[in-house]
Amino acid sequence: MTRTLVLIRHAKAEKIHPDGDHERELAERGVADAQALGRWLAEEELAPDLVLVSTATRTRQTADRVLEGAGASDAEQWPDRGIYTHGPEGVLSAVREADPEAGVLWVVGHEPSMSVVTLALADPTTSSGPALAGVRDHFPTATAAVLVVDAPWADLAEGMARLAAVHTARAELG
Repeated sequence: MTRTLVLIRHAKAEKIHPDGDHERELAERGVADAQALGRWLAEEELAPDLVLVSTATRTRQTADRVLEGAGASDAEQWPDRGIYTHGPEGVLSAVREADPEAGVLWVVGHEPSMSVVTLALADPTTSSGPALAGVRDHFPTATAAVLVVDAPWADLAEGMARLAAVHTARAELG
């Protein structure tokens, strides 16, 4: 079974929060960009079967707005603190524990984890060269990396995916 992994960096957030980094909320620009990213994912027919999301406020808000933009607000979400606290290994661990029946899996997390995991999973011989170069250069807020995987989530390892696309959403603010 071919699976699709969509790694999403949270949208633009406020710089500081009185209760610390974990509680930072989306900025107005972040809300709009997250909804625009959801619309792009819907156009690409990448509605999720499951969403793994960091427990940080900005990632939960991003997941909600991206799902709203994609018309998939009822998608199942699994919060995972390890995505926030354990970096790339936390992301990979969460993916490996995902429901094996999920054909399209989104992970909403942070930098540098999203780019590190994308580059670790992407097979450079089968992946899009421009997409790889883009991830190596910068993984901005409200960006999604789309990886195609031909293995169960539990078996996911370095070089096992094809990076098909990378998209950064920027909404028009009036």
